[in-house]
Amino acid sequence: MKVIQELETRMHPDAIAGFRLVVAEARVPDSILLPERAMARMLGQVQWILRRVGADGIRLTKAGHLPPAVVVQASTEFDWDWPTGANRESNLLPLAELRAHLRAVGLLRVSKGVLLLTSRGRALAEAPRQLWWHLARTIHLSRKPADSDAINLLLVLIARRGFDEAELFTQMLALGLETLGWVAPDGARLSSHVAMALVAPKWRLLNQLGVFARTPNDYRHWTITPGGAAFARAALQTDVESRDDD
Repeated sequence: MKVIQELETRMHPDAIAGFRLVVAEARVPDSILLPERAMARMLGQVQWILRRVGADGIRLTKAGHLPPAVVVQASTEFDWDWPTGANRESNLLPLAELRAHLRAVGLLRVSKGVLLLTSRGRALAEAPRQLWWHLARTIHLSRKPADSDAINLLLVLIARRGFDEAELFTQMLALGLETLGWVAPDGARLSSHVAMALVAPKWRLLNQLGVFARTPNDYRHWTITPGGAAFARAALQTDVESRDDD
């Protein structure tokens, strides 16, 4: 079952028609025609980490973080859209989250305190098209169902490219989650602030992948790039298992 179909099975009946209209505007079933060189441009930080780990791996600190020298290299090599000058992974959140995500989707592993490539990581490190598709197909994965729903709804809005106001994105997310039955911990309706908190880690990951056009110090607008829209459509074309609400 595709992502969109799975969402519809749990959506309030009154919301389905409107949701289908948004999906149609997002052109979710469209073929992905993004050139490989454009895919490669979106993978700069990902490929850098995979190459930096390489055949020898990286010994982590006692706390399980990347060593300061590697963090400095990463912050020098790329703009992480984060305060500069960090030499600890714990102070460079987008890097820490990206590394954790690459491990979660089977590209990195840790053995005896050393960060290593998995067999899949080795196979995809220099294959940008296959790596791009792997990241798209796994972007929605989360241990928390609410987070998965939130990122999938965000992907629909990204694919649609209908607006760029951040507040409107989060309002639409909150409304979409409500139609799926989610409420705040106290039973109240979800606010846009809570909706944003659910997608924040994946939003930062998508930002590193070039899904959003970078505008320094402007977090009120999420301008979607053509590659970002293609990435969202690819993610939404993924097969997922339906969930039992019981």
